[in-house]
Amino acid sequence: MRRNLLPLPLAFALVSLASPAARGGEPPGWVPSDTAEDLPPPPPAPPPPRPGPTTYTIEQRELSEGPTKMASPPAFYVGTILAGVGLLGIVTGLVIRADLPETECTNCPAEEKRSASLGLLIGGGLGMLIGIPIAAVGGRKIPDEPSWARPKVFISPRGGALQWTF
Repeated sequence: MRRNLLPLPLAFALVSLASPAARGGEPPGWVPSDTAEDLPPPPPAPPPPRPGPTTYTIEQRELSEGPTKMASPPAFYVGTILAGVGLLGIVTGLVIRADLPETECTNCPAEEKRSASLGLLIGGGLGMLIGIPIAAVGGRKIPDEPSWARPKVFISPRGGALQWTF
């Protein structure tokens, strides 16, 4: 079967003659460059980017709550060190006890290790038993100023009052 290709070039010629550029007209929406003042102003520039999230936090407390401090820093540090040494004694006593032989003997080096491990366990337990409460009491928060040293003033339309708390 033979195909006729003649209609195809004729269709391209007709389309090119009928196009606006071929007729000498401008495409739709085209504005000549000599009338720039008739154009609307360009859109405003976008706002600068917002800064990233902050890295600080704000401590929230009630208005009646004043600044606080540690009750006794030396007691806190002594209690912490005593509890840490006690824990170290307990761990060392358990390691020594785990290394001992299972059999009982008299007048042998294992008996000395057994009594040393028992002494470390008891001493470490007492160190922790004493150190933890000392650290807790020394580390508690107390107000900077004693509450009894602050007077409270009450003012009303009928008078005023000054109150001391003891």
